[in-house]
Parts: sequence; structure tokens; C-alpha cells
Amino acid sequence: MKKKGIFGLALLLPLALLAGCGGSAKLSLSPNWYYQNEVENITGKSERLEYEVTFRQFQTEGTSVSYDNGTYVTELKAENYTQGEETLQVYHFHTELNISGKYTNGASTSPTFADSMVTDVWFTRINEGFRPIRSEKEVHSTVPYAADPNQWYATYEFTYNVDYAADLSSADYALNVTAPEAEKGESTGTVKIDTDKTFLDNEQIILGLRGLNLSSASSILPFATIDPQTRRMVNVTLSTEAQNIPVSFDCNGEQIDGSIDVVQVSCSYDSKQPGPPRRFVYAARTDDTYKKYRSVLIRFESTVMYDLGEMTYTLKKAEFNDR
Repeated sequence: MKKKGIFGLALLLPLALLAGCGGSAKLSLSPNWYYQNEVENITGKSERLEYEVTFRQFQTEGTSVSYDNGTYVTELKAENYTQGEETLQVYHFHTELNISGKYTNGASTSPTFADSMVTDVWFTRINEGFRPIRSEKEVHSTVPYAADPNQWYATYEFTYNVDYAADLSSADYALNVTAPEAEKGESTGTVKIDTDKTFLDNEQIILGLRGLNLSSASSILPFATIDPQTRRMVNVTLSTEAQNIPVSFDCNGEQIDGSIDVVQVSCSYDSKQPGPPRRFVYAARTDDTYKKYRSVLIRFESTVMYDLGEMTYTLKKAEFNDR
């Protein structure tokens, strides 16, 4: 099996390769994660979302993988952040993914492994540009590849951190691989950013898409970010589709069972190897009734490495503290 780059190996990363560029126009964003999104007052407000992660296997012959159900949790809150001589009140978006599984290769089966990903990103309010300040990612991922010819799977552990200039003209990144032993090492560099374009950090995208006008089917302007695998800016296009789907989740103590209006946002790469579109399904913000769902991410899907299968993240519990 051909070896891939470090981020390709980290099959758990649902957004690791989500990257794009933008035209000269800026995206129009609103704080739709609040019940009242007209005024962006983040003081004392927070939310916590819990998802069940399920796996659908594509390949059963040769090398295959099976995963138990996992968990994905996101938390959004306000914090004070000091950058240089300036202290800002900013958003802090934190996510945690935990899942276990095992690989099969012919007659051989790996022991059950536990994989995880933790991310954090800090960024300014929308009325201050929604500007990313810093992001951090820590990954523990088991993959069906090993540099040792006597071992057909391996565990990768790495961190990937990005610091942005105060004027968002550039970003400094640091990728530090701590396992396996044969690939230990750190790489650093700087990426220039075109400030004429809407720019989102990779860890900020899942919330940024939620800030769009998700009330109808339409095309959306592209935006910019840094591809962690190549450490450069690449292209993505966005499109939306209005749907009505069944849901079952707890919303601030109220069990929601039935169907609701949603908007699916599809993200496609403009590159030589675009891969399948990423599909994110958000609650539509169509009237006062649907405000209570805060344009929440209901479900999203991510194909795992080597097209071995697909993970689906489904919302099970939403706690909004914004009233």
C-alpha cells in the first residue's frame, strides 16, 4: 500500500484537507449559532454539541477496517486572548473525536486500537473580521501502513499548530511528528495570506459554514484556507441544497423527534486530487420556529483513508447557553 503524507495518513480528520480560495468578494456571515443573531454579544454565552460517530464499510477484501461507534464533541465559548500588546475577547472553538476499531489484512487482524483527535481554534467576532488567531490539533491515528516491512499497520501521533499575524497577512505553522520512531521530527514554515479574500482556519470552517445564510438552495462564494497537507492555499467550491430530514436529538432538555428543514453544504476541491465532496447538513434558519436550532450542524460525512469506508457524525445532544 503506497504511503501517503502525514495528513493523508490521519484518516480521522474530518476537515483536515478542507481547503479553498476565494474571489475578491467576502463571505457574508452572521452569528447564527445564537438564538438572536442580530447583535453579536458573546459575553457569557456558550454551547456544547455531542455527536454519535458511525462507520459504513466500503471495502471488505484485502485491507479493510471496522470501527465501533465513536463520539465527537464540540464546545464554543468566549475567552480573552492576548496577541502582542492587545487583549481581545474572542471565540474559542474546541472539538474532541474518540473512536476505536481494528484492521484486517487477509488472515491477519490487528488488536483493537483507540484513535483520537483534539482541536482548538481562537478567532475574533464577526464584526471584527472573524479573523483566526491560533489553531492547535493533536492526533493519535492508527493506519494500515508501516515503514517496517514486518509490520502492516502503525500508530501515528502528531501535533499541528498555526499562528496568524495580527493583520492576517501570513501564518506560521509547526508540524511535530512524535510517532512512529522512523518518522519523528518537526517541520515549520510560513504561508502568505491574501487579505482580499475571506479566510478561515481549517478548524474554524465547521462553524464558519454555519454562519452563512442557510435558508435556501443557492451557490456560495468560495473562501480561503491553508491545506495542512501541502501547507499552501488551494481551491474549493461550495454549493447548498435545501432538504427536509428526520432527526432525533436533545435540544436544551427537549427531545426533538421528527423532521426539520435543513441545508446541505457540499465542499469540493479544485485540485488534481479533489476527492469526494464533503457534505455538511445544517438546520435551516427559515423562521422564528427554526431559530431555536441555531443553524446547528445536524450531520456530516467523511470518507476515511484509501476509501475504506465512510464515517457519519450525527447530532444527539445540543446545549445552548445564549439567552
